[in-house]
Amino acid sequence: MTIEQILIVAIGAVFAAAAVVTIIRMVKGPSILDRAVASDVLLSEVLCIMGAEAVINRHTDTLPVMLMIAATGVLGTLAVARFVAKKHRGPGEGR
Repeated sequence: MTIEQILIVAIGAVFAAAAVVTIIRMVKGPSILDRAVASDVLLSEVLCIMGAEAVINRHTDTLPVMLMIAATGVLGTLAVARFVAKKHRGPGEGR
């Protein structure tokens, strides 16, 4: 087994463990903000996995997909932030 293969296995194990812990946080909660942060972390993990795969295989084919995943994460975070801000706003505050 070469050093490159060992590193690939180590990277896979770390990302798999992080994904399991993140999914547990998404399921357990306890609040919607915890679930939103966990989903952002999971999207970031997917981005990192795709980036690592691109580096290992020396290509840029996944770059457009990575950009779309990043945009989805940003827009999802903004939507959750607006939802939570509306929920916590009092009856006479703002719009």
